[in-house]
Amino acid sequence: MDSIIKLEDITVNEWEKGKIEFEVTDENNNPVNGRVAVKINHKTHINSVIENGKFSKVIDFSNLHSPEYRLDVIYGGNDECAPATETAKLFIKKAEPIFISVKDLQNACYRLTKWIEAKKRVPGKILINKQEVSIGNLYYLLVRAINNLNNNNKDDLELQWVQSPSVSSETINESKLLSKEEYLKITEQIDAELNDLKVCNSHVEVDDEKIGFMNLIYILSTIITNSSLENGLISGVYIKPWKEL
Repeated sequence: MDSIIKLEDITVNEWEKGKIEFEVTDENNNPVNGRVAVKINHKTHINSVIENGKFSKVIDFSNLHSPEYRLDVIYGGNDECAPATETAKLFIKKAEPIFISVKDLQNACYRLTKWIEAKKRVPGKILINKQEVSIGNLYYLLVRAINNLNNNNKDDLELQWVQSPSVSSETINESKLLSKEEYLKITEQIDAELNDLKVCNSHVEVDDEKIGFMNLIYILSTIITNSSLENGLISGVYIKPWKEL
């Protein structure tokens, strides 16, 4: 027996969570059970089970910023019904720009460095003045804030989407002090790459050694925490291998 997926185009707000809903019935309009997969631009986001023909799930769409995406629902079938596939569109409704002050970023960085020291890992997201910010987007804010402060620019920072790296690659084995000139060279390089590629780098190289993305989050947060709008950037930052944090 054929199965039918009843799927319509979906619109969600940028930076927010949204609901994906659809129904699956047999050819006689009876609800069915079975496994379903949801793909966005051919990448699987949900593997789940549908019961009594109805599916409804809240999804975090905060990493999606293009105007529209292809949405595919795949029903795996069961003993009575054949598999089926249906395609629709996922529209991202553009949000008003979100701005974050340097002071709010500093408060968040202070909390984050303490959290990293206690947990020995980097969270996927952080809350900044009630705004949920992914760690990749935080990386962008940190880099931009440091470069702005170096130029005596104290303006609020616009939240921008960048993709987090899949790995954090590190080879640094000894602690060392990075001067202001040295860490500014790093942030200026990262800023140029982020503006061009919109992807966070998995590491940066200093003296032929790699400092990994997770350690960079900690280091940049430390710089922001200890700098100030009044006195500018700190003169240097002490870094150590991630495994020693």
